[in-house]
Amino acid sequence: MAAVSGGVMSELQIFSLDSVDSTNETAKRLLREGKLTRGYVVAREQTAGRGQRGRAWSSPRDAGIYVSIVDRPDRPAGDLTLYTLAAGVACVEAIRDLTGMTVAIKPINDLYAQGCKLGGILTEAVIEQGRTQALITGVGINVRRCDHALVEAKAEAISLQELLPVSAFAYFDPGGLVRSVVRQVLEWNAIAAEDDGRSVRVAWERFRLDDAPTTT
Repeated sequence: MAAVSGGVMSELQIFSLDSVDSTNETAKRLLREGKLTRGYVVAREQTAGRGQRGRAWSSPRDAGIYVSIVDRPDRPAGDLTLYTLAAGVACVEAIRDLTGMTVAIKPINDLYAQGCKLGGILTEAVIEQGRTQALITGVGINVRRCDHALVEAKAEAISLQELLPVSAFAYFDPGGLVRSVVRQVLEWNAIAAEDDGRSVRVAWERFRLDDAPTTT
């Protein structure tokens, strides 16, 4: 795996905000204003969070992590599926590394645990002259129990609080998960640019839900 060094992580621009409409939309505005080149936007809540196909993603204050990572890969416009797969692998590994939990990916962008939806990914791009100039990877992961934490999902939602033992959750650091997700996403973005994405697809298949259809 291509490693993201501590130096690279320390060079990232970080926008830690209280409340935003959407971390992806905020990242786009910061890009347009020239305030953000490579880094991430994280917020305590989203008032207009979005999932795939524009579905509403309820993001109550402090109930989850809501983060959008801005990267600068050099790939043709429209080639985003591979980065969505890469982000899924990144999130599974980040959660596993911090909690030891087993998480699976339901095609193409949902994170599942114990048959319930734990989170999701929304990958978007800023296109200029037919090239992807900026890649925005939005990640939402349910941290605390909340009845309406994931209205986008038809399946029942679940949170890390419900999955982890009480003693383990008492010491759980959401900020640590944010940093781990960011680091892993950047690493897997770099891998996605190598060997035509074969390594990403192999890893993604390893974490795919067994009863879920393959992506096309």
